[in-house]
Amino acid sequence: MRRSYKIYAFVVLLIITVLAVFDSLNSSNAAEDVRTEKDALVQKVTRLEKENENKSNLFNEVREEKKSLEENLSQLEEEVETLRSAIEYKEYIAALSTIESYKASQSFQEATKFMAFKDGQGYFTTDKAGNCPCGFGFNGKGFEWIPNAVLDLKEFRIEKDKVYLTYNTAEDIKTNYQFVMTKAIGKYDSVKKWRIEDIKLEMKNK
Repeated sequence: MRRSYKIYAFVVLLIITVLAVFDSLNSSNAAEDVRTEKDALVQKVTRLEKENENKSNLFNEVREEKKSLEENLSQLEEEVETLRSAIEYKEYIAALSTIESYKASQSFQEATKFMAFKDGQGYFTTDKAGNCPCGFGFNGKGFEWIPNAVLDLKEFRIEKDKVYLTYNTAEDIKTNYQFVMTKAIGKYDSVKKWRIEDIKLEMKNK
């Protein structure tokens, strides 16, 4: 009977030992799995950090490049504006020179040289010999030419392909003259340059 108990106790002890061995093996495998997973996570975090660093560097490079492009664009815009202003000033001086020559005209025939030759414009005189009163027609509106009527420049502006020059006139004339200048050929020559397209009247009390 005692022998049976010993055998029984031995079997129980053996089972416990086997279970302990298996438990130890399972724990060891679980620990290895945890270590493997931890290593994988560390590698993933390291890779993500590297990617984030690369993206941050790329962002900084793009930002610096954008800033540089904006500075270059601003500089180009300034250069274009300077060039445009220079061209406008040159054209303004040329248009102004036309009116200064028109002002100095002492005959109606001489004054007609500064007019644009185009549809809607014409000339009129009292007789075939060209005696005055005489003047110009602008789209059906008559403008009487009077020698020495134009005085000094009052104001000007530039709009697209036209220059507007407003001049004071002699005291006995009730209106100032605004010359609308455009590049066109003339009655006596086909050279395209600044000429008078229209003359508008502006009341002096404005």
